[in-house]
Amino acid sequence: MAFSATRRQRTLDLLQALIALGGRDVSIELLSHSLWPDSDGDVAKNTFDVTLHRLRTLFGIKDILVVREGHLSLNSELAWVDAWLLEQLLNHSRTLLPRTGEPAVNEELADCDEQIQLIYQGSFLEREPVRPWAISLRERLRSKLLLYLIDAGKAWEGIGDPERAIRCYRKGLEFEPLAEELYQNLIRCYRDSQRLAEAMATFRRCEQVLAEQLQVPPSPATLKLYDTLLV
Repeated sequence: MAFSATRRQRTLDLLQALIALGGRDVSIELLSHSLWPDSDGDVAKNTFDVTLHRLRTLFGIKDILVVREGHLSLNSELAWVDAWLLEQLLNHSRTLLPRTGEPAVNEELADCDEQIQLIYQGSFLEREPVRPWAISLRERLRSKLLLYLIDAGKAWEGIGDPERAIRCYRKGLEFEPLAEELYQNLIRCYRDSQRLAEAMATFRRCEQVLAEQLQVPPSPATLKLYDTLLV
């Protein structure tokens, strides 16, 4: 990118904020207030216009950014956004979960699982400075993904595919290492698959993480599950 770091950051801030706030028909006033809260109306408008011009130049694709009636949109026919695709896959996969057991559905769900786990490599803009306008999308995606991985794991368990269930639970723990339910489900999967060493290691990891991060022991439910490994 052949322009100064300051200009680069301001330009990318506009793109990031646009996506974080929905990406389509986002109020220019909302964008300006989010990015430049200390600027008055005229200054904010001028800053927005200049930054939008630079962003269009950066893309170099006609009509990728559309302004209409005071709102800005990223043209989804010309732009690919991983956060959008992730949310679409999560929503679609949820419609498949009640129908697991049907071979065609299992195959489609497995494909969605692969894509979801490939796309989500960390929180939304996790390598960028924390910005208030990014938090909502970041937490929504994390929450939706965590709930999906738990439910998908249980669905795979229910149809006798512990390997896929284990992948779901382990993926969840990559970004939510304090989710005790994931440890419980993973321990159960390993135990039922006769992989006792891995089940014990998972319990020890749960015990260590909870002690280090929260200064608490595992819950009674986790301890009860651990006892089943000693029989």
